[in-house]
Amino acid sequence: MSSFGLPDAAQVAAMSPAEREAFARVLDRERRRVEAKVAMFVHTVAEIGGHLDDKHRTPKAWGQAACNWSGAEAARFVKAGTALATFDSARELAEAGELGVAQLHALSSVVSNPRVQDHLADGEAMLVGAAVSLDYADYLVALNTWVAAADPDGAHQSAERAHRNRKARVGVVGNECFLEAVGGATAGVQLKEILDAFAHSEWLADWDEGVLVHGDSMCPGLMSRTDAQRRFDALLAIFHAAAGISSDGTGTGVTINLLVGLDTFEHHLEKSLGGNPKPLNPNDPFTRCETDGGVVIDAHDMLAAAATGYVRRVVLDSAGVVVDMGRKQRLFTGALREAVLLSNRRCTWSACQVPGSVCQADHVLPWSNAGPTSSTNGGPMCGHHNRWKSRGYRTERDAHGHWHHYRPDGTEIGWRAEAVAIAGN
Repeated sequence: MSSFGLPDAAQVAAMSPAEREAFARVLDRERRRVEAKVAMFVHTVAEIGGHLDDKHRTPKAWGQAACNWSGAEAARFVKAGTALATFDSARELAEAGELGVAQLHALSSVVSNPRVQDHLADGEAMLVGAAVSLDYADYLVALNTWVAAADPDGAHQSAERAHRNRKARVGVVGNECFLEAVGGATAGVQLKEILDAFAHSEWLADWDEGVLVHGDSMCPGLMSRTDAQRRFDALLAIFHAAAGISSDGTGTGVTINLLVGLDTFEHHLEKSLGGNPKPLNPNDPFTRCETDGGVVIDAHDMLAAAATGYVRRVVLDSAGVVVDMGRKQRLFTGALREAVLLSNRRCTWSACQVPGSVCQADHVLPWSNAGPTSSTNGGPMCGHHNRWKSRGYRTERDAHGHWHHYRPDGTEIGWRAEAVAIAGN
């Protein structure tokens, strides 16, 4: 590992924002190299049977004994070493410090899945390439989507098992109550969307109450309840509302979108009708079946949702859904606004986790600079970050659909400033 001194507080304060980010990436690059070296060394020990010399049953046990690792940590290194030995491109990136630690371990979990082994060779370019081209949260979605396409039967069995083992209970202990619920992802995204919608209503109520008291000085810090308190109150409001819902199931008006690749939709529809469609290509980025928040959904649940109408499906062709209304209107409204908000799972600002569904539909090229009101010139951006664009910051989307943000001095914000492009990705 390289030896260099860390700057003190005064030196950090003297750095520009770009310089701080760059130094953090230098540190992280060293961390990535060391993580990969440890994983590759553990794999080599396992290959030669070195763990057996001291009578350890497994390489994992050897790592625990040698370095006092936890069992989970030792297992991660064993898996990571196998992944780096499986994919030469991943090993080269890791040795150069370009493969993130979290991405390495996420990739390792896929490589260790015995049900997708036949597809690993063909999937290397996508699986490894996406690790350095996508934000981590999006990378997890890409991996889950790939696994679901490579092993549709296994994915369905897993979804069925989660649904079969569903349970919920409410307990009261002393002065406190607790709620525990476990179930399938399809039900989970519906629960989350409904809870989020009710929680947003509680937030608006707190804000309006605060404005009456504090006037123009109102800010989120002056709200009467914490976010956790509002979410609990929202949950109670859902139960109260459910108690008054009629038997026909009329509810809250919350819409849940499932994004489905056209080939995926037709494949599973044909299969459900007794046909024998050709297997899906897990390396096709449009082989997808997920919510707009990035949760991969079992295709059988998607078809059931499409038939019953409880969940809305949004079928995308290989070019995506394009809605273009030119310069006739300034604001994104109706279906056009929904198309813009569905174009990204979260606020497009680097590392912002505000869900796209509650963001503003923002012009990438500002309307004032002749930017068209079209889905190709739009993206979701939360109110906080949208306001910064009027202060000299700018946003661009590249040909791969990745977002880039620039400071007034022209330097790029975030890890993409030094992102490595992989040929063919």
